[in-house]
Amino acid sequence: MYASPPLPMPSLSVLIVDGHPLVRLGLSTAVSRQPDMRVAAMAETAARARLLFRRHRPDLVLMELRLPDLNGSRLTQALLDEFPEARVVIVSSDDGDESIHQALQAGAMSYLFKTVAEEELLHAIREVHAGRRYLPQVVTARLHEGRDRAPLTRRETELFDLLGKGLSNRELGRVLGISEDTVKTHLKSLFRKLDVSDRTEAVREGLRRGFVQLL
Repeated sequence: MYASPPLPMPSLSVLIVDGHPLVRLGLSTAVSRQPDMRVAAMAETAARARLLFRRHRPDLVLMELRLPDLNGSRLTQALLDEFPEARVVIVSSDDGDESIHQALQAGAMSYLFKTVAEEELLHAIREVHAGRRYLPQVVTARLHEGRDRAPLTRRETELFDLLGKGLSNRELGRVLGISEDTVKTHLKSLFRKLDVSDRTEAVREGLRRGFVQLL
């Protein structure tokens, strides 16, 4: 009597990175149900993700952008700097066109919103594992929408990082090493590009588009 051959191990290993336990569980369940996939590990922070990637060398990473300790785009770049073969799929609640752009610039091969259907999620995983970029139509449309807007300069981006801290124009100038009048000039340009009239509206629009991110 011959013993049955052992079942082959799933060939596609996935590292799941998200700060929310229920999201990790949901993604893990979707992946684990597939005969060709397995969950290599799960992490709630960028630091933990880097440690687990080194340990398990997964074929693919499912990652949220808004992690407790580091933005997901920066983690993507860090992983690719250390492991050029890493393949990252962003699964995020952040639908800002700038967030999408930054993630793709950092090297992510797919960007999905957390409203994605399980079938499309699994399709994106298989596409990226095969070496192909996958962007849903809704993401492509959001990127196209952002192309019609004037890009922010480096200085305007730096100002955005400081706007929510309640600093005066003089204090902003001191931090950035520029004059108060130069700060006012940059802010006027920034408000014009965002079609807003004050700092509060600028921060709100920045959050929506992904220029400002709450970790």
